[in-house]
Parts: sequence; C-alpha cells; structure tokens
Amino acid sequence: MKNTIRIQPLQVSVLFAADEVALDLRDRRPDSITLFGELDEAGRDQLAHDAWTIGLRALANAHAAAQESKLKEVGATLLVDIDRQLKLHVEQQQQTMSTVLAHFFDPSDGQVTQRLAAFVDDQGVLARLLEKYLGPRNSVLAEALAKQVGETSPLFKKLSPTDSTGLVKVLEAQLRAVMGESHAALVRALDPLAEDGAVARFLKSLRDELKGADEDRQKQLAAALAALDANDENSLLSRLVRETHGARQEVLAAVNPDTPSSPMAILKASLTKLLQEQGNTQLVLAKRQEDRQMQFEKEVREALTRIETRRAQDQKSTRGGLVFEDAVISFLRAATQGAPCVFDATGASTGVGRSKKGDAVVRFTEESAFAGAAVVFEAKRDATYTVQKALDELDAARKNRDAAAGVFVMARSHASDVFPRFARYGNNVLVVWDDRDLTTDAYLHAAILLGIGLVTRTKTAGDAGDIAALRDIEMRIEGELNRLEKMEKHSDAIRKNVDGLGDEIRKAQKALDLLLRKAQSTLRALNVELTDEAAEAASPLTLPKGSFEAGVLALPSGGEAA
Repeated sequence: MKNTIRIQPLQVSVLFAADEVALDLRDRRPDSITLFGELDEAGRDQLAHDAWTIGLRALANAHAAAQESKLKEVGATLLVDIDRQLKLHVEQQQQTMSTVLAHFFDPSDGQVTQRLAAFVDDQGVLARLLEKYLGPRNSVLAEALAKQVGETSPLFKKLSPTDSTGLVKVLEAQLRAVMGESHAALVRALDPLAEDGAVARFLKSLRDELKGADEDRQKQLAAALAALDANDENSLLSRLVRETHGARQEVLAAVNPDTPSSPMAILKASLTKLLQEQGNTQLVLAKRQEDRQMQFEKEVREALTRIETRRAQDQKSTRGGLVFEDAVISFLRAATQGAPCVFDATGASTGVGRSKKGDAVVRFTEESAFAGAAVVFEAKRDATYTVQKALDELDAARKNRDAAAGVFVMARSHASDVFPRFARYGNNVLVVWDDRDLTTDAYLHAAILLGIGLVTRTKTAGDAGDIAALRDIEMRIEGELNRLEKMEKHSDAIRKNVDGLGDEIRKAQKALDLLLRKAQSTLRALNVELTDEAAEAASPLTLPKGSFEAGVLALPSGGEAA
C-alpha cells in the first residue's frame, strides 16, 4: 500500500532577523497561477509587492481594531465590576451603619439605653455622684458641714458642754458664780445669826422694840403687829420684802440676755457674732463659687461662638477651600498608602504646562504593570463650578500633570442641585463629598478606585528626540495660533474695513490648524497602547486593605465635622 503525501496548495516559510524578514511563498492554487500567468515578469513582481504591502497593512489594521475592541470590552467589564463593587460596598456600609446604630440605640439592648440606665440606676453613676457629694456619709457636703459645724469645728467646740473653753462651760461658770453670790447674799439676809442680815436686823429691832414696851403688853403687841404690818412701808416686814425682792431682781438681771451687762447678754452677743461671721463666710464662698461657675459658662459660650464664627467665615472665605483641599489630600494619602503608587500633593508646584492646576497626583511605581501612569485629583469648594467647567478644569489638570485620568472632588456645601453626586465622563470622574459627613466617604473612596481603574499603560515607539521635536512644534504652532488670534482681534478692532487681511489671517489659521492636527496625529501614531492581560492581572487595580478606614481616620475630627 502506497503512502500518499498530500501537498498543501499554499505553503509559507518565514525567516525572521533583527533587521529583515525573509518570506518564501509557494502558491499552487489555479486562480493564483492564472492571475500571475497573464502578467509579465515586471508585473508579477509589482503584483507580489502590492499584495504583501496592502495585505500586511490590512491585517495590521484589523489586529489593531481587534485589540481596541478587546480593550473596550475590558474597560466595560471593569466598569461593570466597579459598579457592582460600589453597590455592594454601599450596601455593606448601610448594613454596617444600621448594625452600629442598632447596637447603640436599640431600646432593648442598645449601649445608649444601657448607659442611660446605668447612669440613672440606683447604683448608677448619678447615684454614686450624688452619694459622693450629697450623701450622709463621707460626702463632700458632709465633710464640709463637719468641717464647719462638726465635732472638730470651732463652732462645735464653742457649743460643746464638755469643753472647758466652750460657751456652755463659760455660761455655767458665770451662772454658778452669779447664783453663788446671790445665794450667799440671800442666805446672809435670812440668817438670824448674821449681824448684817435682814432677819438679824429685824429680830434686833424687834427685841429693841419689845424691850421699850415691857411695861405695856398691849404696846408690845401693837409694836409687833406694826413691825409685821405689810401695808406699812416702814415696817420691818415691808423692808424685808423689799430687800428680798431686790436680791431676786439682781438674780433675774444676771440671767436675762436682754440686759447689756449681764453674763447671758455677753454670751448671746458672742454667739450671735460667731454665727454671723460663719454665715458671712458661707455667703462669700457661695458667691465665689457662683462667680467661678458663671465665668466658666461664659468662657464655654465664647469658645463655642468663636468656633461657629470661624466655621461660618471659612464657608465664605478662601480659607475654607484650603481646609477642604487639605481634608481631601489627607483622605487620599491615607487611602492610597501601601498601594503600588506614589502620592504627591502638587497644589503648590507647577506642572509641565507651567501652571498649578492639579492639587494631588497618584502615580504608579515600577512595581506595577501600570508604571508611570497617573491620576490627578482636583478639590474645589466653589459654587460657580458647573459640570462643563469641572470637566475643563480636569482636562487642563490632566494635561498639566501628564495624567491618564482625573477625579474632581466638589464640596457638598457649594455643589449645585444639578451637579452629579457621582459620575464618569470618559477618563474624568466627578464626585461630591462632605468632610463632615461620614456617609459620603464611600463615594470619595469609590471615585479614587474608579480613577485608578481608568489609567492606561503607554509606551513611546519613536525616538525620544523626534517626540520632543514634534512636541516643540506643537507648542510653537499653538503659540502662533494664539498670536494670530490676537492679530485677528486687533485687525477687527482697528481695521474693520480691511477684509483682505482678515481673509489671509483666516487662511493661515486654517493651514496652521491642519498642520497642528497632523502633528498631533503623528504624536498619537508614535504612542502605541500595549495591552498585556497577564501583566495587568498580576497587578490588580485596587487599594490596600483598610484604606477606607485609614482615609476616614485621617480627617481632623477622626471621622467627625472640628
């Protein structure tokens, strides 16, 4: 049995070298043989040359179109994935916030309810504080009262019945002395044996009277009755009553506090003076405490007023914009920390266009497959910015900072009603953020992730000198166009009737515009986009774990509105 070797109708052999490609083509198809057989040798060579050139160019264009279509599919897939991740992240944040709020404010087992219950409970913080300051034992009030009127206080010592220097002992000694003197005087007055006593004098006088009337008993009885007559002021009995009443009045005066010279009046004056001094001291202390409390409340109110005034001024002045820009930069720096990129705050430095547009730039390092690609961020707190103005600002910032994508962060306090809260326009992203509202942090974080996902990898295929020269030509052409615009304005203002000069200027402008477009097309032709799915898969466009929390914590209020 014979082995049949099937010869292919079209065989190709290619030899590739660094400087050339050698091709051996053998075509046995009848139509090809017929086509070449109708031509002479020169026509065959020209036909083969044209077929190779045109076919290769068509295949290259088809390959480029396929790559572009594939890149668009990757971009669409990336946007769908980012949108899904964003929705999932927002749902997770809402669920987390609901869980946290329920954890704090649930009426059955929330921490706020528990803390309020613990605060007002019988054994809670409020009860302990009241016990500490107003309780009957070891409280601040009890210690203060014990210090002022307690057992160790001067007032208690003055009123102590056992203290030798106390008022009770002094009063007791004074009363004892006065009563002792009065009792001795009364005893002497009633003692018949005391020669200077009233009774002794009465008995002596009675004996004298009785001796003088011995001869007449009737006279003696009359004398005795006269001496004992209480109605006679000069009788002995009346004199005894007067002296006894005088001694009694002296005793009563000694114990009467209304008498200025009595011991009880002295005791009353001393006690009243001591109590008045104690009351005045308490009033002074209460006044000082009230003044300190009023001063503290005044300082707190003034501090709150200053804070509110400064916040209101910041909302109206450019300083508020700088504060908002610092907050955005702090969030970006914390969110991108640990990622294969370098964060740089560029608001104070000029870019390639010699302007300061572009507040911050995130540029991928050599560790990433997107090395050199950058995202520019612009933060504004200006109510005059519309969507188109924001996009123009981002385009200028991207050109100035040589960035592939841009993110425009608008302050919610100055954003108009029609300004989108989160939107993508080509390689530009617009987002509204409030540095005092935690619920908007997810939008800013998603805008950062979307901006990073929009970057592309580029590689210059032409010579660096040629590229620089072409860019210089582009800049010079732009300068000439600007000069022609100025000339046209001057021509219209000075020579309105000279139409010929205006026509020539417009022709020159059209020619230069055409030259500019060709130069730009040449630049774009020298920049070939490369797509390497393996390299891109090895360097995923993502931020490190915990970047969202780090961005929130980087704000001045730890995530709250200084």
